[in-house]
Amino acid sequence: MKRESVNEVIACLSEERTLFRYFKGQYALMLLSYVTQTFDSVRALKQTPYQRLLNQSEVKPLLAQSGKGGLSPELFNYCWKESSQNFILTLDRWDDDDRWSRQTTRAGSNLVLQLNFSEEHNRLYRKMINPDDDYLFNYYGHPVMEKGERFRDTLAWARLDIDLNSGEVLIEEIQSDWVRRALACATMIKKGQKPWHLHYCDCKPEAFLTYTDKVLKPFISLWSEAMLMAAISFIYIELGIRSIYYHTYEAGAEIKRICGQPPKSLYSDLPRKFCFQTTDEDPLFLQQDRAFRKRRRKLNNISWYKLEL
Repeated sequence: MKRESVNEVIACLSEERTLFRYFKGQYALMLLSYVTQTFDSVRALKQTPYQRLLNQSEVKPLLAQSGKGGLSPELFNYCWKESSQNFILTLDRWDDDDRWSRQTTRAGSNLVLQLNFSEEHNRLYRKMINPDDDYLFNYYGHPVMEKGERFRDTLAWARLDIDLNSGEVLIEEIQSDWVRRALACATMIKKGQKPWHLHYCDCKPEAFLTYTDKVLKPFISLWSEAMLMAAISFIYIELGIRSIYYHTYEAGAEIKRICGQPPKSLYSDLPRKFCFQTTDEDPLFLQQDRAFRKRRRKLNNISWYKLEL
């Protein structure tokens, strides 16, 4: 994606903060609110990859209200739970100075969608941890929100390669430095070790464990679901794109030459939960990219996840 195109997308969207509320399992309801614009009955939906959503615990009570099996987006739009978490969504650009170290599928830039903590979390975090460093749990070199007037701590992000001509988006990655590093620090403390993080905050080990075991706990199992659903919602509603691709674990590592091992579940269990289907057909915009075609000929058994909304 060209840098100018990323800038245009960011400029076209509101600069005001975007609030995103999410509770565990809400992805099923949100996906159904999209696909029921095409499949308007339980019977029709059962013939699609989305039929697995009908068995989710959040969905069953709503189906009981659907009368003779008719479905509409409004049926799934207004669900709420006390466990819902508030996030702030922001946009940024990820530039491709070095394509392999930057881990992009094709040369160019990515649009970054950042899932940022609410002020409620941030107040507790700063009170309990009292960090000296704004990037205690995030890498400054990663696409997290930068320090500024409207700064928020970034829980997770998604990198998107968008092609408006073909009407396709490739989700390059979703990632959370915050959860991984905070949990690694907590594990060391529980083993009687002192992680380097404690040198950059004014808190005792006990206070740190209280933060990870109580304040951060709701986000640990929630963040990947919330991040992927926020990305899909952004693509579907803001960009108006229906064809979404996502890397498989094996193909992503080969194509982007990833160093290290990202969590496999993010590129296997998670997309399958969201009803992505595997396909051997490359995204059209990559088929038209000469550098990718050249690289592609050297790779065997490459497949993708695809969600067609």
